[in-house]
Amino acid sequence: MTHAPRQVTDNAWQRHGIGSGASLVRSGLPEQAHAPLAIRPDHLWLAVHLPYLPLEALGYNHTERILAVYAQHGQTQQVVAASCSARQAGVQPGMALAVAHSLIPMLESSPQDIAAEKIHLAQLATQAGNWTPAVTVLDDCLLLNIAGSLRLYGGVRALLKQIQHWITAHAEEPCVALTPTPASAALCARAGKALCVTSQDQLTAAVRTLPAQMLTSNSQQHRLLGQLGTRQIGDLLRLPRDGLARRLGPDFLDSLDKLLGNKPDPQTTFTPPAAFVQGITLPAESIETAFLFPFMRQLLNQLAAYLRTHCLLTGRLSWDLANANELLLNVPVQLAQPRCDPERLLALSRLAFENLRPSAPVTHLTLHARHFLPANEGSQELFPNTRKSSRDGEALVEYLQNRLGRQAVQGIRMYPDHRPEKAWGQCVPGETGPLLARATRPLWLLNTPQRLNGCRRSPQLAGQPLQLEHQRERICSGWWDDQPIRRDYYWGTTSTVKAWVFRDLASGYWYLHGIF
Repeated sequence: MTHAPRQVTDNAWQRHGIGSGASLVRSGLPEQAHAPLAIRPDHLWLAVHLPYLPLEALGYNHTERILAVYAQHGQTQQVVAASCSARQAGVQPGMALAVAHSLIPMLESSPQDIAAEKIHLAQLATQAGNWTPAVTVLDDCLLLNIAGSLRLYGGVRALLKQIQHWITAHAEEPCVALTPTPASAALCARAGKALCVTSQDQLTAAVRTLPAQMLTSNSQQHRLLGQLGTRQIGDLLRLPRDGLARRLGPDFLDSLDKLLGNKPDPQTTFTPPAAFVQGITLPAESIETAFLFPFMRQLLNQLAAYLRTHCLLTGRLSWDLANANELLLNVPVQLAQPRCDPERLLALSRLAFENLRPSAPVTHLTLHARHFLPANEGSQELFPNTRKSSRDGEALVEYLQNRLGRQAVQGIRMYPDHRPEKAWGQCVPGETGPLLARATRPLWLLNTPQRLNGCRRSPQLAGQPLQLEHQRERICSGWWDDQPIRRDYYWGTTSTVKAWVFRDLASGYWYLHGIF
């Protein structure tokens, strides 16, 4: 599909009190437009075209380098996008790469990455969900159905101002077009025609001057349009419909009807991915992790905005540190509970990075967030309770896990088994088990019972005789597996310690099993 030269219809914006299209993209809305538009259409589509998407998808947003991105067409390498410095020297899309090198011998070139463009568009579509859930991703632009968001954001003017401010920060020279049909909005944005049409009656006049060849990417249909002498869409509208259908096919006529809103044109709504992945290219390479912290804060703020938009919490977080050649380090951040607070996530991330050092200079930083849960926001208390709660323990667990490592901090839970050594086990901190009614057990339980000295009736602990209480607890269990036990447990005391001991009924020996 060919792109027509960029043009702006100033009076289209001025008729709606929004100012010129050029000022919409570059300098915001004019001050003299004060009153929001009182428009309540059923469908109002805003298209955002990214003319330099191939550059931005590779991380060259607003680059000062003399760079061109090319695509392979048969035996020819053709420029699809060029940086500002390269464009000023005469490099244009559609030009052969060899010709571009003849104009600029020092020109850098990079192959087009379609997969990276799709990822970049998906990231922008996820952010566009701040204004509407009805977002559609096309090859080189985004479509937003903003009809249901006008009241929430104070009308067309206020909503357009927010969206154009957002997209200008992420793309170079984006073109924004607003029309009642998705096809016309996308076509106008791709043609570089920034306009605002909120009425179906004005749509035909707005698209009449657009190039007719932009309706199709078929080379045969392009040739037929030229032979018919139809340069603009207005020329097509003057021709008989049955003649157009015979010469150009019914599909072309359907495209024209969808453009004008005479035929339904349903769009596929973008579904945010199950994982949040956002990366950043560092302005300079560094081996010091402290250099990464400002960029980590930037990515975490983007994650927080995504979580707030979708009312989610994240339960798993990790960082990838890489250079141009390889992944250097993957750093997981331990979370005791799902969170969305960027400051807390940054503090935990800094702890996880504290004792790490990359093996080579880092040039790329990527944030991964997974395991999303719905956020159940509760109302705040007028007089918050200052007493310690379970959150204090969770914060301590997170701190220790990120400081010492996940495996260094474990919880303890109960298991339904009468054998003391099998009645507990390690678990994830915070995990609970069955609460079993049983006799008191010592807090310090030996992994392996320690045999005691002394005779069978008078055991000794550390050379001191144990004074045994008369009450005993007999445990006979494990007959169904290979670890049966038959024991009589007693509480025994010396002058310095209170112990939990047992006499093995099979051998008659005494053993120390725990300390109270």
